[in-house]
Amino acid sequence: MIRQSSRARRLGGSATARGPGPRGSRGWAAGLLAFGVLATAIAVPTCLGVLAVDVTVDLNLGDAGLGLVVSAFWAVTAVAAPVAGRWVDRVGWPAGVRVGALVTAACLASCALVVDSWVALLVVFAISGVGYGLCSPTSNLVVVELVPPARHASVLGMKQTAPPLLMAAAGVTLPWLAHLLGWRAAMAAVLVLPAVVLLLAWRGARGHRARSRSVSRSSPVVRRAERSVIAPMAVAAGLGTFSVATITGFAVLTLVSAGLSPVVAAGVVSGGSLLAVVVRVAAGRFLDTRPASDVTPLLAVMALAGITLGLVAVGVTGLDAGEGAGAPWRAVVVAGVVLALVAAWTWPALLLITVVRTVSAPGAASGTVQLGSGIGSAVGPSAFGALSDAGGRGWAWAAMAVATVAAMVLVRRGGRRAAAPRSSLRG
Repeated sequence: MIRQSSRARRLGGSATARGPGPRGSRGWAAGLLAFGVLATAIAVPTCLGVLAVDVTVDLNLGDAGLGLVVSAFWAVTAVAAPVAGRWVDRVGWPAGVRVGALVTAACLASCALVVDSWVALLVVFAISGVGYGLCSPTSNLVVVELVPPARHASVLGMKQTAPPLLMAAAGVTLPWLAHLLGWRAAMAAVLVLPAVVLLLAWRGARGHRARSRSVSRSSPVVRRAERSVIAPMAVAAGLGTFSVATITGFAVLTLVSAGLSPVVAAGVVSGGSLLAVVVRVAAGRFLDTRPASDVTPLLAVMALAGITLGLVAVGVTGLDAGEGAGAPWRAVVVAGVVLALVAAWTWPALLLITVVRTVSAPGAASGTVQLGSGIGSAVGPSAFGALSDAGGRGWAWAAMAVATVAAMVLVRRGGRRAAAPRSSLRG
């Protein structure tokens, strides 16, 4: 995290970055493309999250089976993302967009037409993890290549609103569509997303051929220093994304078990997702005014995530124990889920922004972070499902809170190590 240009970014960017030109004028258009790419990447697990009630009933899935399906997606993502990130750094973002969107489209179509058992759903989700592994680093590379450096954090923050915004839109529309036509038709309707992204990528790639693509060539000392900082961040991402994957797969089910109807539960998740969108955009704009290696805002949001996940655990435990009236505990669960959606979906965006805008190879770096995120996301839903089946969902939510707090410790250490190499190189 020690590129020479990082100082220029902390001071607000160079005159060239702020001045007129194709990069400045197309910065937000590139951000919208990156937004669509990331939304496509997360489309399959998002659909399962909001349609979980219908899918689990139709395929006879319990919490453990659902957790394994979601875990398969993130496990494959963990393996694919580092390799895909380096590949995209070499060949450019258009190829990453095309391949990733096609893989996602094929998986959505398979869910709508082919999947009729738990095993088939598991296989499709594993394949869709390849699509995420391609699209996630590609979306970061689009921003780094096409957006002025002084606006990297703002546009990356906007781009990272794709998962919660997609969850909000899906939560409002897909349950109603599933009620009318079935969950398979609802998943088929989402095919419009990768189709639009492919069209946008085709239009944007026409100008890409005229530019020469080159990955930044930093010295071996710089690359080693970057890796020493990225490694603890990747481990922290693995611990913390327990909660992200859990919320994606189990928020609606938890709210339904607390007494809400499936439609109302999906609406609550949508509201929390919309609030997360606002927070992510504001956080990105704020980070553009901060040093690239400043992890204080990240630590604050992670602390909120740990507290709110604990709040969900307390509410669920109270409802399960039947202590007093159910309405107060139900309110605790709803408030905890909404706030956890905001915090748990914001801090990974801040972590990714901190890494991507300060390294010499953004595709490879984001792929490495995704390795940790994928492992954590793969283990998280399975662990949640096992804990839920064994001792109740209250204990499972509490475990996610503890994992988030542990991630805070690693992020704090990584932030300290980020400053040390930079100081030694200046000396």
